[in-house]
Parts: sequence; C-alpha cells; structure tokens
Amino acid sequence: MAKVIFVYNPSSGKGKIEKNLELIKNAIIEKFGSVDIVKSTSKENFQETIKNACKDYDYILFSGGDGTFNMTINAIPLDLPSLPIFGYLPGGSTNDMGYNVNISNNIKEGIFDLLNATPHEYNIGSIGDHKFIYVADFGAFTDVSHITPADQKKRFGRLAYLKYALQSLKRTVRPHRIVVDGVVYHTPLMIISNSREVGSFKINPEKEQDDGLYYIVIVKNGKLRGLLNVIYLFAFGLQQAIKKNKVISFQSPLFKLDCDYEDWDVDGEYVKLKFPLTCGYSRKKVKILTNR
Repeated sequence: MAKVIFVYNPSSGKGKIEKNLELIKNAIIEKFGSVDIVKSTSKENFQETIKNACKDYDYILFSGGDGTFNMTINAIPLDLPSLPIFGYLPGGSTNDMGYNVNISNNIKEGIFDLLNATPHEYNIGSIGDHKFIYVADFGAFTDVSHITPADQKKRFGRLAYLKYALQSLKRTVRPHRIVVDGVVYHTPLMIISNSREVGSFKINPEKEQDDGLYYIVIVKNGKLRGLLNVIYLFAFGLQQAIKKNKVISFQSPLFKLDCDYEDWDVDGEYVKLKFPLTCGYSRKKVKILTNR
C-alpha cells in the first residue's frame, strides 16, 4: 500500500481547503487506503514537513497557492536517491500551477482531477541559490501578490489584487537595466519562465515544462513607460506580442543575468537576489501528477 501524506497551507485562498477537508480526506483514502494529514502552522513548519516526508512517503499531496508550490520545491532534498511523487491541489487566490498541471481550482473537481492524474516530470528552475517551478520575474505589477494583505486575499480573492495593483502602478512601471548574456536592455517587466500561465494570464499556452528550455520575455519601453506593452502581452499572449514587436523573447536552458533591481517575484514569493547570477534549468526534475 502506498504511503500518502496531505499537507496544506491554511492561510491560502479563502480557507476552502479546511472547509472541504473531510471530503478531501475521504477521497484520498478511497484511492490509496490511508492518508496522513498535516495542517502547517508556518512557512518553516510546512517546509520541514515536506523535507521529512520526502524520506518516508510515496506520495506527497499538498495544497495552497503558487507560493506554497514554491515552498515545496525549495524544501525538497534533491540529493536523495529517489523522490516521492508530488500532487498539487490548488487552494490559493491565483493558481498558475493548477492550470499548468490541469487540475481544477474547484475543490470537489480538483480532488477528482488530482486522484485521476498521472505523474510527469517537470523541470526545476534555479535563480541564484533559489529554486522555482514556473516563473521568476521583476518589474510592473510583480509585487502585487506581496503587498496585498493576507486577510484581504482571504476575504476577496482575486478582487483584492486590483486595489493594490493600482497602488503598485506608479512605483513599478518604470524601466530597469538588465544584462542578459552580455546584452544590455531597459525594460519595465522581465519574465523568465517555462510556464503556460503567468499571473493567471495564459501568455504561452503551448509551452512544455519538461524540455529543459526557459523562455525570457523582455517588454519593450514605449508609451507610458512601456505600460501599454505590458498590458498587450497579458491581453494577447506572448506569440502575438512578439509579432507586434511589443517584446523581445528567446529561449535557452541557462541565462547569465545582471540587474539593477534586487526585489524579484519567484513563483509568487518575494525574493531579494544578489547579482550577477545564473538563471534557468537546474538539471533537476520532479514528478508531479498532471492531466496534461
């Protein structure tokens, strides 16, 4: 019998995981026969639980937002000879990785999707010493998830972000200097990703997350300090933005970066980085349950 643990972040989303915990528990038991359930009490407690579970369990199922996914990836001891299979039940206000693995944000539908999914290898990215699963970015609006208070996210969900996006507008929509593989650019927004979806926008829906390549998006300066180009990218997607000359984009396994801005968003988590550094494929993979 497979050993299964379900770890959840109670501060993510609107508390919908705890409201449906009995349903989740019964569904997992029906599939696997038994499950250990752990409610995390802090980021440190969550990551310690994941780290220890990697040695003892066959499946680690976890729930929260995209930041919870990032905490999970950074807690995995990648030097172990074998790792469990991971499964993500979306439970946050925004769930880009839920879209990437094609698991519903609706808890009842999501647990069904998760328990009928199959494992697939996903790349683990790195930026400096920090690991990420789908995106590292900086610039316009990327601090919104960090400055929006947790109680507002829990109460209003995605709507809470709108108010703080407007507050973020003047501060973050301005050009920054970035050096990529020796070439200098000035941009209001830069994205490094292997994701189909970023910020709940499907900017690159055909991307595969196991090919070892990361795409880089450098939004061009333009009217309103490049704000209109940023909006175009998220409204129409990466390929259309490239065609309309709104962005510069290319792919590589690794990028050498230098930047005048240290406050980055990494999988929805705030990270202060020290440059120069290398970013891209860490040469490590993890098996995640997916319906893609």
